[in-house]
Amino acid sequence: MSKFEYEPTKDGHSFIKEQKLWKSGNSVVITVPKEVLNHFNVTTGDVLMFDVNEDRVELVKKPYTDMDILELANEISNEYHTTFEKLVDR
Repeated sequence: MSKFEYEPTKDGHSFIKEQKLWKSGNSVVITVPKEVLNHFNVTTGDVLMFDVNEDRVELVKKPYTDMDILELANEISNEYHTTFEKLVDR
């Protein structure tokens, strides 16, 4: 994992920087700093879970399960079914 600098707060927690919420269509979005993405090895397409606890929110990268992989394989198979059939016929 890459390292990045934390800025300590008075209550002993840390943060990299503040991020402002903004509106995009009907959604409210927040950007994740590149340093955080790199540190936790997350990228576009990964799923983050929100763990809400009183006045705090923790983001956790959702681990992939065997079912997730099977569902993805099924989606790919359905989407490219005709292409796969043509390859078999070659």
